Amino acid sequence: MRYTLPTLAVALALAAGIAYAGDEPSSSTDPGFKPDTGQINPGQAPAPWSATAVLPQDNRPPQHEARAALMMPDPVGISSLGQEGAAQSTTGAGGSIAPATPSGPIGATVQTMPAKYSKRNDLLDHLPVMAWPLPLSDEQQRQVYQAVMADKSQVAAGADGLRPADSLSAEQAAQGMHALPASLAAIDGLQKLGFVKGRKKVLLVDPSTRIVVDEIAS
Repeated sequence: MRYTLPTLAVALALAAGIAYAGDEPSSSTDPGFKPDTGQINPGQAPAPWSATAVLPQDNRPPQHEARAALMMPDPVGISSLGQEGAAQSTTGAGGSIAPATPSGPIGATVQTMPAKYSKRNDLLDHLPVMAWPLPLSDEQQRQVYQAVMADKSQVAAGADGLRPADSLSAEQAAQGMHALPASLAAIDGLQKLGFVKGRKKVLLVDPSTRIVVDEIAS
């Protein structure tokens, strides 16, 4: 069967139209396709951030407990005991001391002991690294607290709701942040810090970032 040139052109155009119609995505399989932009949607509206971003429960330990854990000494012989402060038992007629059965990896230190064997490391694992306390002794903490509370500056608005690793607002930084008293200049680690006064706590702040780096409570 022979086709004239015009007839053949019409037949090809019809065939192409049918093929195109067959390849066109249906609304049920590709409802989000936007031919003008090429953007493809997976077929469902994205959930709002408030529904998808679920923050973990904040169960960080108190700052004084975190400081005590962080400053815990690394005792000699931990590699044989297995964990810090492991119990020892007395054996024999002479009451000689023998190490308890190891309860952690051989060679582990206080810092490297897995949290399941170490209450110290388990506690610190619940604390953001930015909130790890400064290595201040009890006496140094007392000096900081008393010096700041004796300062004539006022309690900053919202200070009692702030914790280590939080950031001051611009208003809190401008009106509530002050230089530490000169009497504290000899304490290592405080030279570049400022403070924000709360009702019953002192917040030590890095002025360059407005981040609370430590908290000392009464």
